[in-house]
Formats: sequence, C-alpha cells, structure tokens
Amino acid sequence: MQELVWPPPTPSSSSSSQPPNTSLPFPHPEAYEGEPREYARALMQRKDDIEKEIEALKDVLNSHGVTQQTQLVDNEGYPRGDIDIYAIRHARSSLVRLQNDRQTVSDLLATALQDAFSRPSQTQDLPNGTPHPASSSQSTTTQLNGNAPEGEWPEKPIARVNTVAPQSPASQAGLQPNDLIYDFAGVTHLSPGGIQAIGSVVSRSEGVSLKLLVLRGEQRITLHLTPRNGWGGRGSLGCHILPV
Repeated sequence: MQELVWPPPTPSSSSSSQPPNTSLPFPHPEAYEGEPREYARALMQRKDDIEKEIEALKDVLNSHGVTQQTQLVDNEGYPRGDIDIYAIRHARSSLVRLQNDRQTVSDLLATALQDAFSRPSQTQDLPNGTPHPASSSQSTTTQLNGNAPEGEWPEKPIARVNTVAPQSPASQAGLQPNDLIYDFAGVTHLSPGGIQAIGSVVSRSEGVSLKLLVLRGEQRITLHLTPRNGWGGRGSLGCHILPV
C-alpha cells in the first residue's frame, strides 16, 4: 500500500543545476483516521528524521570550515578557490528547506498532540442525537476553572516537581514546586521508561504545547506547557522533576 503523505510530492525539476529536494514528506492525517495518537507519533518520528538530516547538513558545512553565513567570494568578488562552492550551496539550500519543514511539522504536531491527548468529550448523545445537558455543563465548567475531570486521571503520579525557575516555560505554564504530575502529554506511571519517557517527549516537542494533569494539594489541574530553548536558563522547561 502506498503511504499517504502531506503535502503531496511535487514533480522534480528537469534542471540538473538545481540541488535535489531533500524535503521529507509528512504523514497524512487520513492515513491515521481514528488513531490521533499514532498520527502524532508519526509526526514526532518525521520531526526526528528532519532534525537528523539538518545535523548531517551542518556537519557538511563544518567539514568545509564554513557556516550558513560565511561569504563564498573573496575580497575581489570572485568565488573562493579554497572551498567546494557547489557542495556548500547545496547544503545551505537543503538546510533552508529542512528548517522550513521542521517548522511546518512542529505546527502540525502541536495540533496533533492537542487532538491526541485532549480531554475526552464529556457529552453523551441521547437517542435523538441531542447532547445531554448535564454533560455539556460539566464540560464548560471544566474549561473555565481549569480542573480536570475525574474519569481520565491515572491511578498514581509519575513525578513530583522539585523546583521551578522564574520566567521559565514551566513557570509560565503555572507549574509549581511540589505539584504531582499524573499525566505528562500521555506519559503516565504505566508508560514504559517511567520518568525517562517524559524527557523523550520534551526533547522532540520544542514549541509544542503539551498537556499536563497535575495534583496540587487536593486540587486537580490541567496545565499546558510548551518546551522552549533560549528562555534564559537551563533546559527547555526550566523545572526539575523527581520520580515518585
């Protein structure tokens, strides 16, 4: 069966002077109909593949002793003779395409994760297809006060928040010391790898909003945390968590 990809591949150019298109196709949502988490995993894998390609191309530039900003002409405006101009231009153009692809797949992944790990609908259809009034009210209340519904909580927490750095992504998301994390973007105490699985999710989710189920005292809270490097501190979260 042929894999569905999005966007559809474009016909290759007949001009041999153009570098080959290294853009990787994205998983098509229709190929994962009814399986939102599998679609999200496929996007995560594609993002990992793109980042590996980016690192490989950066290694090509490093091997020539140049960066994406290095001048390729000498002081008189002639192409430099000490470097492989074609290989460098090829790597640079491929890097631009892949960096655009990474941004696109990150945007798709943000939506996919929200769909995959969003709160199950609290509405129940009556025989005539009308949503049950009480259930609709409960869903609206949950969105307003941030409390998570009872039914979707794991039995045990997977981690406890030890510290949270000021102005960090974790702080901006509302995470506080001593919060107990029951669900971190689908990772629970039942997930293989335990707390290490959280690190795996975070490492491939920069710029992606991740849903957390947190117990603070006796209050159950839903938070959305977006990993982000370059915020001014260590790591992409700015918090230290410990296994429970």
